[in-house]
Amino acid sequence: MNPLSDALLTLRGIRAYQNFLRTSDRASAEEIRRKQSEWLGALLRHAHANVPWYSARFRAHGVRADGSDPFAELAKLPVLTKAEVRENHADFCVPGVAAKSMKLATSGTTGEPLVAYTSPDQWVIEQATVWRQWKWADYNFRDRIAIFRSYAPKPGEPSIRMDRLRNWAYFSVFKMDDASIAEYAKFLQRWKPRFLRGYPSSLLLVAQHALRHGWRLPGLKAAFAASEAVPPELRETLRAAFGIELFDHYGQAEITCMFHDCEKHEGMHVDWEYGFVELLPSSEPGLHRIIATNLHNTAMPLLRYDTGDLAVGGWEKCSCGRTAPLIRAIRGRKDDFLIAKDGSRMATVNLYTYFSKLGDLQRFQLSQSQAGELVVNFALWSADDLAKRSALSDKIRRELEETTGLSVRVPEQPEFVQTREGKFPAFIQRIGR
Repeated sequence: MNPLSDALLTLRGIRAYQNFLRTSDRASAEEIRRKQSEWLGALLRHAHANVPWYSARFRAHGVRADGSDPFAELAKLPVLTKAEVRENHADFCVPGVAAKSMKLATSGTTGEPLVAYTSPDQWVIEQATVWRQWKWADYNFRDRIAIFRSYAPKPGEPSIRMDRLRNWAYFSVFKMDDASIAEYAKFLQRWKPRFLRGYPSSLLLVAQHALRHGWRLPGLKAAFAASEAVPPELRETLRAAFGIELFDHYGQAEITCMFHDCEKHEGMHVDWEYGFVELLPSSEPGLHRIIATNLHNTAMPLLRYDTGDLAVGGWEKCSCGRTAPLIRAIRGRKDDFLIAKDGSRMATVNLYTYFSKLGDLQRFQLSQSQAGELVVNFALWSADDLAKRSALSDKIRRELEETTGLSVRVPEQPEFVQTREGKFPAFIQRIGR
């Protein structure tokens, strides 16, 4: 999308926020149900008439596109998997519409990216929901934002790129060593941003650098995070470094649902205006599968799509007073579990806590290619201290083998996997891929 078109859709999104989403997060349960029913009914009729995959599936499962209860009709469809969408991709696209739509792609960390198309009207809702969260954080139009994501400079291009229309500065997340962050810090102190935005792993590196080297950013209001799980120590590190709070965001390139963290930071509010979300039981106690249907994407509707992510607990209420339901946390990909030799699974979250307590650690990444085994890559800020690295490698191997029962390997030279967007997944599960 060219910058002008993007700007126009963003402005439409701001208007949608001002005219509707500014107050819709306090709508009654009856109003939420009525609006979602209206949107879902229109989407079912559209999918039946125009989307090859659903034309056949509606007949097979007895779905009436014009039924009086769209939620009951939707429930007749089986849950849709990513594999089904990938293998039958053309059947999900409205003929002739894709060329006029926005093209998005998942990061493909597992080697299996998925392309999705979104209609302009859906992108307006996307911008409106993001804008709403920014307003929760006291963002004002054209406040300066320092962005540590979505910028991959080509050879010869600078590590910092300015977007003067939006008043944003992009920083290369492919250069996050100590010397590069020191240069970023000099720029930030001169430029005086009001907000930080980025991948949690990148924001953590910036905040840790600020603490170690004693630099501050007076006037900073908050930080926005997305696209990765938030490490346990990130919120406290941002408070210690800059005196700010973190506002988390959840979404996917498949654009089926969205959740946002409000100023109370008690969990993630579902953006009910964006998608209809079902929480279905999983095999893990206390965790629910996030199954979602985008309510506005007419270019490539995905009905009852399994996001692959898990919600902690069920629907709750937030003390902020908003009626938009809240979940406590999103655990991450449903395949983000360690697999023991006997096939049993262990959540990775405890390992993240373990690594958060190790001193001088710049970055870590876990991967598993065989059941019962774990590879740990890590980098220290004091990269030249080989004795410290050797001692820490032995400690990690010994303690993790004792606590997990896995065979742990720590390579002498770390080899990190970085997605094309610049993200460093904390855990990569390759078993079954």
